[in-house]
Order: sequence, then structure tokens, then C-alpha cells
Amino acid sequence: MQQQIRQLSVSSLWARNITLTGSVNSDRERFAGMDFSKQRMAIGARINASSKALLSIDINHGDEIRYVASPFLGSTTGVNLGVTLRPSSRLQSDVSVITNRFRDLRSGEQVFDVKIYYVQTTYQFTDRLLVRNILEHNTLNGTLGLNLLGTYRVNAGTVFFVGYDDRYRQSDRIVPGVFADDQYRRINRAVFAKFSYLFRR
Repeated sequence: MQQQIRQLSVSSLWARNITLTGSVNSDRERFAGMDFSKQRMAIGARINASSKALLSIDINHGDEIRYVASPFLGSTTGVNLGVTLRPSSRLQSDVSVITNRFRDLRSGEQVFDVKIYYVQTTYQFTDRLLVRNILEHNTLNGTLGLNLLGTYRVNAGTVFFVGYDDRYRQSDRIVPGVFADDQYRRINRAVFAKFSYLFRR
């Protein structure tokens, strides 16, 4: 694969910790013996006006290659939205939504439209004890996941972990043709523990 990238980008910092960015790309890429010309644009913003909340958004649109056996050029639109909430010094929650839509430029047909929803919440009970929870949903793979982790730090080199992991998937994505419905079914469940100790000489 060979690639030539030409990019013009700008960034500006405003009052109240607001950052705006923008870029335009005109690229050439050779893949699987074929030459592609791509034009893309992107804009983004970061708003951190409060110690209790951070907001970020990135939007990109333009040409992209569909990397398959017979590659072709398509149009993609992506949006990344993230929010970090800190209602107290001990609690933090990160929420993000990532979307990506790909359309075949030859036929105008939509090839895929994926959305990923992600939430990570951490609560620090003490300097040594914290609990973290992760929820994630991927519409492309039809998966839903839950991960709960507790951490107790004895000292800088000694940490004890205990956790629970639960995974689901849409029935028709598990074994195509076996399940006709799209209900979520559990595909994995695990309870785990780990002890980490740093040996010093």
C-alpha cells in the first residue's frame, strides 16, 4: 500500500477553555493495485468550561476506501461525541457515542451504519479502593457488554482485583440461520480475581 497525504489544518483556542479545530485532506492511495483519490474534511470542538464537565465532538466526512477483495471508493460520515462528568471528586463518568456510515459511490447504496455506545463510570471510595463499570453496545457486531471491576491497592506494588464480565449478542449474529429473532442472548459470563505483587530486590 502506498499513500500520499496533503492536509491543511487550523486550530483556535477561545475563552473558557474552548478549542475549535478543522482540517481538509486531499490524499492519494494505492491499494490492491488500484489508485484512489480521496477528499475529506473534519471539524472538532472541545469545551472544558467547568471542572465538572468536559464536552467533545468530532465530525468528519469524505471519501474512503472499502478495504475488501475488490476495493472500491465510498463516502463516509463519522461523528464522535464524548462527555466526561465529574459531579464529585470521587465520581467520574465518561460517555461516548461513535457513529460511522459508509455509502457506495457507484450505486449510492449504504454499505453499513455502525454505532458504538460506551459508558465508563469510576467511583473512588478511598485512596486505595475503587470500583469501575463499563457498558458497551456495538450495533455492527450486535454485541452488548458489561464489565464490573473492583480494585484494592495495598501499596504502590501490591494490588488486588476482582471483577465480573457479561457478554451478549443478537441471536441472528451468533450462528446465522439458526436463530431467526434478533433478541440478545448471553454468549459469555465470567467472574475473575487477580493479585498483583511487585517483588523488590
